[in-house]
Order: sequence, then structure tokens, then C-alpha cells
Amino acid sequence: MILSTEIHSVRKKVGDRRALALLREAGFEGIDYSFYWLPEDHPMKGEGYLAYAKELREYMNGLGLVCRQAHAPFDMKFGDAFDASNAHYLSVVRAMEAAAALGAERIVVHAVKIPQEHGAINLLDYNTEFYRSLLPYCQRFGIKVAVENLFTSDKKCGCYREVLGKPEELSELIRRLASPHFCACVDLGHAALGGIEPEIFLRRMDPSLVECLHIQDLDYVKDRHVLPFGGTLNWNGILSALKDMNYRGDVNFEIYGFLDPIPVELLPAALRYAASVGEYLRERF
Repeated sequence: MILSTEIHSVRKKVGDRRALALLREAGFEGIDYSFYWLPEDHPMKGEGYLAYAKELREYMNGLGLVCRQAHAPFDMKFGDAFDASNAHYLSVVRAMEAAAALGAERIVVHAVKIPQEHGAINLLDYNTEFYRSLLPYCQRFGIKVAVENLFTSDKKCGCYREVLGKPEELSELIRRLASPHFCACVDLGHAALGGIEPEIFLRRMDPSLVECLHIQDLDYVKDRHVLPFGGTLNWNGILSALKDMNYRGDVNFEIYGFLDPIPVELLPAALRYAASVGEYLRERF
């Protein structure tokens, strides 16, 4: 169980290599490489993306860091083709290939959300087809796809609606895929916004399917993505649930809401504090 975090919130301030160095200096042992929200001129968006990924892995490993998981872009929309003729789909496939080159064992790929006006279409059926289309790429690149519990914002009623936000539904989708190339990533904050306390969500999941986490805290009002203890989640309950289900994944933060406001000059101190919170959680676990 290593201490890991998403890289987006640091990378956008100082670039990939400096971000990796700062994370290692702060005490992180691994990264969750973020392929989402990349600027258009980023090397991962160019034709040399695979060579860049290999170079970055060598640099990262030289620092003593590993990449165990990654996060694909989430631009896929309802009605998009499930093949490389669709630019959004192709960006997911390229992220899978680059993540494998970075050394990642799994990559989070968001389910495709179905608009309310198409509510007659079954979410599980639609996304079973989507994820099955990715299986040949999982096999080719040697990587797993992790399916995450999500939510959508209903602006009409000013509330959130869960998307794969019931643990039984998330487990069922992965069982349908019937392949070791698929697993679950539980986002603790998304569970709360979807109406289920994270510790209860975890206990209702098939524990054999949960291989990774997005650890964040929030206030039940917005998807804040702040550090644990910066919101109102029940961390005693969450740690107890993870221990009881024999969780063997990493302590992996998704805390851009905490890091985004931090000035560059204060990043080293903020990252050291974040790493100390992660170490505390790991020791408690």
C-alpha cells in the first residue's frame, strides 16, 4: 500500500517533471497520472505521446516514484461512437496505451452518462457495450480499466443524481464484463453526493472488485476534492470499512480542490502536509 496522488493540480502549475520531483520530495511514493484537462500543447496530446510517456517513466522511476494508476479523459458523450473514428474515444484509447507505458496497472475510465431525456435507455446495458469495446485495448496494452461511481448535477432541481452510484449497480456492471481486465474505483466523495455514506458504500460493494480509490473530502454540497479532515466525511467509519473488506490498494488522493488555490511558492509545504495526512491514514489503517 503506497501513498499516491493525482498529478493534475501540481502539473498545471509547474509542469510534469517538476511536479514529480515536488511530489517525491514531499513524501509521495506513487502518482495517479491525470490525462484529463491537459492543455492542447501538452506532449501527451501530440503524436509523440508514447515516447513521452516512456521518457517520463524513466525520469519518474529515477526519482523513486511509480505510477500504479491513471485517469483517462472524460469527454465521451451519449451517442458518441465506440470506436477510433470518434476523437473522444480515441483519446481514451491513447490514454490507456500511454498509462501502460508509464507502468500503470489500471486506468479509470468514466462511464458514459445518459441524459434525462433518454432515460428509457438502460445505463448498465449502454455502458456494458462501451466497456466491452475497450477490452481488446486492455489486452493489447496489458492494463485494467477501473470503473468509477459517478454523479450528475440536476440544475433544474438543484441536486445531484447518482450515476453508477449504487454499489450493487457498480458491482453488477463489472460482473457483466466478466473479465479480469475490469475492476472498481470507489470515489468516496461521489458516494456521499450520490446519497450513500462512503463507509456504507464500501461495505455494500463486492470487496473483490475494489482495487483502487479516489480519496477526497467534501461538505455534501459540492464535489470539493479537498484533503481528508477538510470536510465532513466519517474517516473512522471509512477506515474501518476498508479494513474489514481487506482493501489492498493504495492510499490515493484526488485533492485538486485543496491544491488548486495554493500559490506555487507554498506547494512544497502544502504537499508535505498532504503526504503527512496520507501517512496518518495509512498508519491508522
